[in-house]
Amino acid sequence: MKRLDGPATPRFPLSLIHPLGPLFRYLPLFVRRHLLYLRARRRWGNFRNPSRWSEKIQWRILNDRRVLLTPTCDKLASREYASSIPQAKSPHVRFPETLWVGTDMRDLAALEGSLPARWILKPNHSSGRVVDIDASRRAIDWDDLNELGRRWLQRDEELLVFGHWAYGAARPLLLAQERIGYADVPPADLRLVCNWGEITMAFWTDGYQTDDFRLYAYESDLRTRARFDHPHEAHMNQLGPDRLLSDEAVRDIVAFAREASAPFDFIRIDGVVVDDAFHFLEFTTYPTSGLGAIGAGAEQRLSSAWQLPDLNAPDPREAEWRALLHGTPKGTLQP
Repeated sequence: MKRLDGPATPRFPLSLIHPLGPLFRYLPLFVRRHLLYLRARRRWGNFRNPSRWSEKIQWRILNDRRVLLTPTCDKLASREYASSIPQAKSPHVRFPETLWVGTDMRDLAALEGSLPARWILKPNHSSGRVVDIDASRRAIDWDDLNELGRRWLQRDEELLVFGHWAYGAARPLLLAQERIGYADVPPADLRLVCNWGEITMAFWTDGYQTDDFRLYAYESDLRTRARFDHPHEAHMNQLGPDRLLSDEAVRDIVAFAREASAPFDFIRIDGVVVDDAFHFLEFTTYPTSGLGAIGAGAEQRLSSAWQLPDLNAPDPREAEWRALLHGTPKGTLQP
């Protein structure tokens, strides 16, 4: 059973000065973001008039409170929006089946006989938390999952420490979803960086969140290799995972990403590739909180494509974004 349970909380006395400790979250958000940026970049950032991509992420965290961001941090709302796009009807764009939605793991345990052998448990309102369950190899420990779900329903570092505002609007729910892929090796991730309806860059990763994962950067056509200057970037001559997609699939995935990202000044569309199809997983609004490894050239390129929005401009779709966060959908196993 593979488990990701968010970042590790440091122990005393390190917790007194660590961002994930009990004290850091009480600092003003502006101070927190500057300290986090200094810690990651070894320099002060310009968050008022940002020029770097990483600085623009900080600008978004500090300033952007537009309603259209709120469904991007709610997995169910993201799926509902993305699946409503006409291009999502392509056989090359798919969505994992949601089996169950709720807040009490005992309700899911009652459906154990209807669950597939392999499935995924994750929170609707957070990131970096998932359990890959294979009941064919090991009996499900429902007491453990119940405790895990109880903790996951609480607000966590995404909102309380990092100040990722849009997570505050996400519905605190637990999701049981179809597990995409066949073997023990996880499928290749495909992440599409988009600005105002155009793909700026694409990233494939093999073995993501392992010590030896490899990253492959691509141009907007998903075929031409690009440089990202990442520590785990594969050699430019190394055969990339784009071969997993047919030309027809690439065409449909690009069309889907363009339409899905059209309202957003910046958004990343994340999924996995299996059976010549892109399986949509989520939108990423604050990737790595703007603190992850990135080369100077790639940062400049991503920054140039990101024209910051007018935060005072009216949004004719505001009611649509709000509606996506209403109610609690049911999974396919729920009556």
